[in-house]
Amino acid sequence: MITIIVPKGDYELADELQLFSEAWDLTVRRTAEGYLLQPEYLMSIHGISAEEQPAEWRFTREIDATTWEDFLLMHITHYLAGKHGLLLQYETVKGIRWTEPTPQEFATFDLYVGRVLRGHEGLVRDMKKNWIYAHRTRYTH
Repeated sequence: MITIIVPKGDYELADELQLFSEAWDLTVRRTAEGYLLQPEYLMSIHGISAEEQPAEWRFTREIDATTWEDFLLMHITHYLAGKHGLLLQYETVKGIRWTEPTPQEFATFDLYVGRVLRGHEGLVRDMKKNWIYAHRTRYTH
């Protein structure tokens, strides 16, 4: 599971999620823990959860998520933090780290792919790029 923590700020998450829902064709459902964001069926395996904590929102996606779900996780969290002047906290198997949001790097799927591949060149880059695009949906070729 990958978790990105967005501190609560001067915003209503429900209102922000409504905007994402309209822009990215997401279904947003209220859950006991917070919200579940689900892209259209073919672009999603588990969706993205937003769990409410006293001082933060914990956005997560499963490890076997589609690359579209990963993109949306990055897009939403970086956008929210950037818009409201907040730092992000990444929580992964490697540990926890704070980072400045970079919403411009995750504004589109193509920019997300470029960010993911920034340290790769040549054939390795091409192979990884093909894999990322092939795994945007739940069924791959």
